[in-house]
Amino acid sequence: MRALKALVVFMGILIAGGLALLTYAVIGGLPESRPSGFGETTVALPPGCVIAEAMVADGKLVLRVDGPAERGCQRVILLDPESGRELGRVTTREQP
Repeated sequence: MRALKALVVFMGILIAGGLALLTYAVIGGLPESRPSGFGETTVALPPGCVIAEAMVADGKLVLRVDGPAERGCQRVILLDPESGRELGRVTTREQP
């Protein structure tokens, strides 16, 4: 009977500790529970160009830019989602 009481007390302590850790994580005590990102960045586009589509692919933020081809709007821009740094651009043009 004593062993059963000790087991019940021990399991109660484990449950209380688990609930305390869960509450701590939900409130934001663990760093991996907070979202990361670069906040705000500026991407220079020629006049008349617009971002037609934005998506995440292979851990990169991909922006597809559309607008008048004569202004050089037809392009794809790759950004690092952690730092906001531009990783590269792909510009399309008509083949002569």
